[in-house]
Amino acid sequence: MTVVLCGVGADTGNVRPVPSVDAGGRFEYVPIPEKGATSETATYGTIERRHGDGVLADDIEGIRPGSDGDWVTDEAAIRDQSVHHDPNLDALTYGEHRPGYVAKLRDLDSGDVVAFYGGFPGPESDYKHRYLFGYFTVADTPTVLDPEMSHEQKRRLLDAHSENGHARRFEGHRDLYYHDPEFTDRPRPVVVVPGREPGSLLDRAVRLSEGRRGPNYYMAEEVAATLNPASCTDHGTHLGGFKPAVRCDVDPETFRAFVDEPQ
Repeated sequence: MTVVLCGVGADTGNVRPVPSVDAGGRFEYVPIPEKGATSETATYGTIERRHGDGVLADDIEGIRPGSDGDWVTDEAAIRDQSVHHDPNLDALTYGEHRPGYVAKLRDLDSGDVVAFYGGFPGPESDYKHRYLFGYFTVADTPTVLDPEMSHEQKRRLLDAHSENGHARRFEGHRDLYYHDPEFTDRPRPVVVVPGREPGSLLDRAVRLSEGRRGPNYYMAEEVAATLNPASCTDHGTHLGGFKPAVRCDVDPETFRAFVDEPQ
């Protein structure tokens, strides 16, 4: 069986300040700002905090959709900004266009696991160590949408994934962003992974990284001994800088026991 670790969520390129993890492992899952048209109705002003009163917008000072251009700091604009809710851990669905991710996700089978990690400052330092914050079990064969497919083919396939962030981009933009030559000069496949339970947003984040070399983080040795990642360098299993997808050869029961183990 396979677990694929995917680096997702708000980061220094698109949201500031970056969400953090407290001493009890509590955190807020902050989706990235949507970069274009979408049918998504959730905004930073409508998503309630998990911990304490208020909404996510109350914690955000600036956003930069697409991770380029000027930062938006107007409070009203931040509150009204649609999110790219992907992964959606309420609906248990996840989509990707990054080639290294698509390559690992498209071959998953029912019963495998997709897990999600992000870079969060912790209680002991401002370093953005890598923390696991959610996962789900793969429900069925992932759907791969290729750029050469007809609009009707893509619409029909996405009808089965209506709560996925890429399906909502398709509805708002009238195509997938990374299939539209007016949006990108490198059209690429998009994969959508359907999920089922067991799976959820975690109550507490689980730290994955230990070593740090320059701007890059590496998986802790004891974590690697449990998760058995396929990729390794002289410094260990690389978790970014730019956060990679990491394929792990571990059965779901062992993975869930690791997630549930007191830290």
